[in-house]
Amino acid sequence: MSKKTILISAIIIILVLAAGGFYTYKKNLIPFGKKPAVEILTPEKLLTFQIKDKNIQPEAIKIYQDRFDEVASSLKKNNDDFNSWLFLGIIKKGVGDFEGARDVWTYAAQIRPNSSTPLANLADLYANFLNQPAKGLDMIKKAIASDPNDYNFYLMMAEIYRYRVPGQEAMYETAILDAIQKFPDNPNLIGPLALYYRQTNQTKKAIEFYEKLVKLAPDNQAAKEDLAELRKK
Repeated sequence: MSKKTILISAIIIILVLAAGGFYTYKKNLIPFGKKPAVEILTPEKLLTFQIKDKNIQPEAIKIYQDRFDEVASSLKKNNDDFNSWLFLGIIKKGVGDFEGARDVWTYAAQIRPNSSTPLANLADLYANFLNQPAKGLDMIKKAIASDPNDYNFYLMMAEIYRYRVPGQEAMYETAILDAIQKFPDNPNLIGPLALYYRQTNQTKKAIEFYEKLVKLAPDNQAAKEDLAELRKK
């Protein structure tokens, strides 16, 4: 075989390999290039304690430290203790370590994929503390899918729309009305919607829902007073 033939064959082989490599890359079988930075959460990485809120008083810091030591000791003995993971997230959130709380509750959701509690905690954290309302909505929708019978989740979703997502304030009404279809006699849904209508000057609707609220909760004196005031308009 001549040198020219060998050179041409080598070039063909390189091109074939390159094409095959490109195809494999496109199919995501071989991760050429930059890999996504996905941190694997482990109990060892999560059992840390860092005060990030500089306004916490020394007395409170000691209480948080003691609580952390207790829960960390429990988790070192049994890293499948779900309730302890939930409590650890609360401790981290309490000292201003919102990213740490996020990681802990994410891990809790991984070890108990059918539980709605860590998802709801993450929804509140993303929406109200990490300024990521879109992720907050995603988490609360997952919590609702996991447990559609907890009306509090619908309220949380409505409040994220109203207070955390600019331009989506009207979705508060939609979310609450959808929830009321599922829980038609729940004053804890009807009351907030009545107040929303009152605050947004939708007097007719406000009266309608305050009347429903008073019927369901006849001892609610504040609702009676609000209704009387609306009827004067």
